[in-house]
Amino acid sequence: MILPADEKAPLLARSALNRTIPPPELGERHDYARLALSEIAANAVRHAGLRDRDVVRMVIEADEDHVVVEVEQPTPAAEVRLVEPSIGGPDWVGGFGLHFVDQTADQWGYEAGPPGRVWFEFRR
Repeated sequence: MILPADEKAPLLARSALNRTIPPPELGERHDYARLALSEIAANAVRHAGLRDRDVVRMVIEADEDHVVVEVEQPTPAAEVRLVEPSIGGPDWVGGFGLHFVDQTADQWGYEAGPPGRVWFEFRR
């Protein structure tokens, strides 16, 4: 699926996940997968240095044992890393997203690229 490199990307990514993997199939972990996908889609848009004409590509692969989601950006993802979460005031909060992915997904990682890719896996 192709996502616009704008604020709609996380919503469209979550909708695609719901269509591909209906909520009952991951049980109580479905909300975790949705939020993890929102985080990596938002990070691609926010931190990848994308321009208006760029897009983000999302792939969802599933079998009876695993759900793997990959978000690909046209720019490198070499700076992907867990950072210390912080609250820099009422207008800035950051660093929590990948910690959430790290704590809820069974595995996650990235390929620096370009294109850069961030992926996660949930076992069913």
